[in-house]
Amino acid sequence: MKKSTTAVIAVSTFGLGLGTGAVGMLAAGGTETTSSSKSADMQGDWQKVEQIRQLIATNYLEDVTDKELLDGALTGMAEALDDPYSVYMDESDTAHFKDNLNSSFEGIGATLEQKGEAIVIVSPIKGSPAEKAGLKPGDIIVEVDGESMKGKKTDEAVKLIRGKKGTDVVLTIQRGSQSPMKITITRDTIPIETVYSETENVGGKKIGVLEVTQFSEPTAEEFETQLAKLEADGIDGLVIDVRGNPGGLLPAVADMIAPFIPKETPVFQIENNKGERQQQFGAASDKKPYKVVVLEDEGSASASEILAAGLKEGAGAEVVGVKSFGKGIVQNAYDLKDGSDLKLTTSKWLTPNGNWIHKKGVKPTVEVKQPDYYAVTKILPEDKPLKVGSYGKEVENAHLVLKALGFDPKGQDGYYGDTMKRAVEALQKDAKLDVTGAIDVETATEMETRLLKMLDEEKNDVQRKKALEVAAN
Repeated sequence: MKKSTTAVIAVSTFGLGLGTGAVGMLAAGGTETTSSSKSADMQGDWQKVEQIRQLIATNYLEDVTDKELLDGALTGMAEALDDPYSVYMDESDTAHFKDNLNSSFEGIGATLEQKGEAIVIVSPIKGSPAEKAGLKPGDIIVEVDGESMKGKKTDEAVKLIRGKKGTDVVLTIQRGSQSPMKITITRDTIPIETVYSETENVGGKKIGVLEVTQFSEPTAEEFETQLAKLEADGIDGLVIDVRGNPGGLLPAVADMIAPFIPKETPVFQIENNKGERQQQFGAASDKKPYKVVVLEDEGSASASEILAAGLKEGAGAEVVGVKSFGKGIVQNAYDLKDGSDLKLTTSKWLTPNGNWIHKKGVKPTVEVKQPDYYAVTKILPEDKPLKVGSYGKEVENAHLVLKALGFDPKGQDGYYGDTMKRAVEALQKDAKLDVTGAIDVETATEMETRLLKMLDEEKNDVQRKKALEVAAN
């Protein structure tokens, strides 16, 4: 067994983490004879695995290969840990994982997470088919092309969702208490461009914005280059946007934030299963001459949280948005000789002050929530028009969207009354649709299209606006 030289930390089970090496088995005490006896007993127990393999090969009704049995046994050992981040990956899974660290891959562009028996979207990649289709952090994937995802592992879901560019995949999505909805997404090549930069004028001050979508191999270099350009441009403040960023390579985030943090201050701390800690320290001799703000949301996970917590505690940065995802454990990658991999949780990471944010998240210093309509993508359940007398979650969502689009339906949020009918008629007239006062598929599609366009406009992004404001003050 050889430890991978790639150290990765990410929320999805397709991300790894920094560790301290392979964990050996050490006797707690006793004599050499007792230790040898225990070893012999264990060898006898492991012989049962071979015995079962032979029984299946000889007597099982259906055909099954030794490789299938071996992969099943290895997967079962990882599953016995009851840790969604510790997994055995066969050659195919390993190749998919490594694709995530390269410059591009083919699929829909979304990071997944296993929560209990559910497969949940942590975040869509910026500009990906998943984002364009309106998938949101927290969406539960109920089915993929009609196949139930209940109890599936993340890698199993990824295998079904990924595919050749130009082909379609149909996801059945559960969002909150809404009825399940089917979304057809056309797969494409997903480029992994991870850092985007721009400047904004806020009250006469020039604020730089660096949006980091994940932490892959080129990210630290991209970040350094883009930051240098912003600094040369004379910025008065900096916003680092890691919303929807699921994590990635640990060395990348460490290299990115070390120049912001004083030399004697930890960037983060790693604690192994013996309680031993390692620290990585900052590299800054002087404080940056501008204010730093981190922008996060519930889709900011793992390495993103190291960035947010590191800059918050180590550099005094403000954190704007809502509480982050909450993944404070790290994994080691072990390359096996046949091209497969074992990812194993070996440590936890702590903030500069020694706080463990696992399942808690990084709390913002300035809490700002997006408007409720940000959580709405689909309005209609399958083949069920909404009209006067309708009620429920779908009507409530339609109410939110109509109001956001400037056609205030008034009345009760979850009830389709006469005032809502008039609002729908006004929208249909404006869109040159048949004026029926009912929300059919065509009207719902128009509403959803307008909403997505509205969400793409930065002027409607209240979290971003607040972060810019904080950076300018």
